[in-house]
Amino acid sequence: MKKVLKSPEPEELKKYKGRFSLQIKRWSDLKKNRETLNAIRDTLATDQKGLCAYCEMSLHEKNRSVEHFIPRNQSTKENNHDLDWQNMLAICLPPGGMKDEDLENPQLLKELKDLPCCGKKKDGDIPDGRLLNPLNLPTLRLFKFSSKDGEIRPDKKACEDSGIPIENVQFTIDTLELNVQRLKDQRLVVIDEIEKELDDETIDINDLEEKVAAEYFGNGTDNWHPFFTTIRWVLGAGAERHLMNIYYSG
Repeated sequence: MKKVLKSPEPEELKKYKGRFSLQIKRWSDLKKNRETLNAIRDTLATDQKGLCAYCEMSLHEKNRSVEHFIPRNQSTKENNHDLDWQNMLAICLPPGGMKDEDLENPQLLKELKDLPCCGKKKDGDIPDGRLLNPLNLPTLRLFKFSSKDGEIRPDKKACEDSGIPIENVQFTIDTLELNVQRLKDQRLVVIDEIEKELDDETIDINDLEEKVAAEYFGNGTDNWHPFFTTIRWVLGAGAERHLMNIYYSG
């Protein structure tokens, strides 16, 4: 999970809400308006540079869903969480954390339905302050990873520096099931690939880390590579220097 920077509310959503200002309009109603729905989906995906807000797998047209951080069933006339732009995130489809080719495998999807992650695992849970919201995260990386099995863990020092309780970071990992085996396996592939690239003794390690960071992160204008935070952790100071050079802020 990484910080998400929100762009302004899409004009299509503003106009849609303006037509129903005197009544509560539900998400189920909005979904019938394809223009507004597509504008929301596209803007969220662009804001998040193509990554699921929770697991950081790649999103695409056939593998994305709109997540309401505060469940829609908590909506009232005063606080319509259904249509609150600041309550929306883009996440991968259930069961979450799937590779593109696996999404075409009905048998595998059936087998994994009881092993969800991301939004499906969170489901209707009402955030109580412990679950981290990607919109409210610091730019600082809060997680570290195991190069042995791809497990995600809280970074104690980063939590202390940011003032975020380490218990909340662990609670978020557990609630979203970010250590489900398929995510660990896919993170480990990324970690192994980068470590192989760093195994070049002809180049100073600091220069090499920054060079590899440039390969993965580019100039920051395109979609991010899956598992952005994992890559950032593996490349360490080299990643931080490159991200600073491209004025990364989220």
